[in-house]
Amino acid sequence: MRKAAIAAVSVLALLVGACGNGDGGRAGGGDLEGTTITFSVSLAEEEQAAIRDLLDDFESDTGATVNLTSVSSADLPQKLRVEVGAGNPTVHLFAQDNLALKVLVDEDLVEDLSDVELPDGIIESMIPEQFDGNTYFLPFRPNVRIAYANRERLQAAGVERPTTHTEFRAVAEALAEEGGTPKVTLSLAEGDPGAVTISEWIVSFGGNPLILNDEGSAQAFAFLQGMWRDNLLARESLLAKFDTEVDYLQGETSWLAQNWPVTSAQLDEQGLLDRFIVYEGWAGPERAAHVIGGDVLGIPRGVSEQEKEAALALADFLISEDAQKTLVERNAWPSVRDDAYSDVSDEQEDTFAAIQAALEDGWYRPNVAYWSNVSEQLNTAVRRIIVDGEPVQATLDQLHTNIRAAAEQAGAEYPPADGDGGGTGSPAAGATGTATPSPSPEETPQGD
Repeated sequence: MRKAAIAAVSVLALLVGACGNGDGGRAGGGDLEGTTITFSVSLAEEEQAAIRDLLDDFESDTGATVNLTSVSSADLPQKLRVEVGAGNPTVHLFAQDNLALKVLVDEDLVEDLSDVELPDGIIESMIPEQFDGNTYFLPFRPNVRIAYANRERLQAAGVERPTTHTEFRAVAEALAEEGGTPKVTLSLAEGDPGAVTISEWIVSFGGNPLILNDEGSAQAFAFLQGMWRDNLLARESLLAKFDTEVDYLQGETSWLAQNWPVTSAQLDEQGLLDRFIVYEGWAGPERAAHVIGGDVLGIPRGVSEQEKEAALALADFLISEDAQKTLVERNAWPSVRDDAYSDVSDEQEDTFAAIQAALEDGWYRPNVAYWSNVSEQLNTAVRRIIVDGEPVQATLDQLHTNIRAAAEQAGAEYPPADGDGGGTGSPAAGATGTATPSPSPEETPQGD
């Protein structure tokens, strides 16, 4: 874990004044009285109350005022281009999808935070990537998908939760026979949901989404094409994402699905969580692969010194032990801290055991300039190969050509160097050689 001292004035402000005290991070002392900042974070409706309550605590303890807004990951770069260029940022702290960071650094839109010291308790693998040896982002919220299996329906079908890709198909067959219709959903909705899901399958088969026409990618698509052809995947999969997957599980459209952990909190609110086996999911023939999504924190370049002090204090507060425990308990968020799980309820124990197991097999999406094109080709492959049944290898060869062209247009090395398809445990180097992807879901919750 790389740590550096904050500049003397900031250390005094953060440690003595508004920032965390290391024993829970509650700010105090009213040092920021009269300072107003705006915090941008994308949240599902169910996640908003916990964040607002934390901000209320911060305001009470520091005297600062925090306005809450939501600028999407896609819109943030353009907003900052305009406002930073004009010398008037209206957002002072933002939570940004960790796959959308490079443009902010390349265009000099964010403050260098290399002098900021992270508190004890932060998990090393959760520390955001550096760019050219400098730190621009702070940890906030990792995310990873886990599996939900309807306990009663699996029992009726005479099967157990699948832990391998072959078991996954066998369970899908048994559930379809029991239900008279496909009862497994994959999150294949257009955009990030489909790209996340397909990336996991490709990596689990030993492929690389940046290449797409390699052997592992072809095997993954052939496997999923066969399941779709054999009517083992519910057609609702094409609309399945973080919110609709919850609906499908609640309404029993789906008896087996993957989704972000906020699902557990929502099922618990409905008194339904105990109906489900919650676990890390299944592995492919090469490995288990779980996209690590989520948000990191950043500060736009050009904020005033007082606004920057307040933004840093709020960032420290949000990653304090107390705040992270609140987000674990109320929003079922994975934590950037290893000391945030001590008060997990009995009902949520399986969820957080699954989260930690999935993170061990985490895969970091490469933070390359052309990822949006990769995502587009992955979604195109879903439609053409899985749904329409087009030839696997020939179609992937065409889509690979599109990715290559996008990489060359972006001036990126291609084919990417070994490891640039992402990695397990610690992040793998990005295609530029200057950045290391950190934990991140563009629909909320992040990663989807």
